Amino acid sequence: MDLNEIPLFRALGQRMSWLTRRQEVLAQNIANADTPGYVPRDLEPLDFDALVRGSSKRLSAASTSSGHFAVGGSNRDAFRSGVDKATTSIQPGGNGVAIEKELMKAAHTATDYQITTNLYKKHVTMIKTVLGTK
Repeated sequence: MDLNEIPLFRALGQRMSWLTRRQEVLAQNIANADTPGYVPRDLEPLDFDALVRGSSKRLSAASTSSGHFAVGGSNRDAFRSGVDKATTSIQPGGNGVAIEKELMKAAHTATDYQITTNLYKKHVTMIKTVLGTK
């Protein structure tokens, strides 16, 4: 069984690939922190929500009693992060790398990768449990 045939696993794999590539780009930025004229780069944000929504069928919740849980409105949008549009200052040599900012991005990317990996592992464990091969 190819796990990439399951939409959730395909989306998680794409997310891990994007995070790996972003970590490479951030490492290049940090490595060139003293290079005159170097302009830091970053990847376009990956819309993981759209990957998941676009790759799976819409499921609706069903309840046996209206008091069980509220169906509808959610505060999912309250957790969306804003895009940082702050410009970095250019150093006298023409370098625009802010080491602290790049290190924070790298740490955040590493944390996101670990979370995605854990989610992948948990779903594999659930499939193994269902198949009775744990």
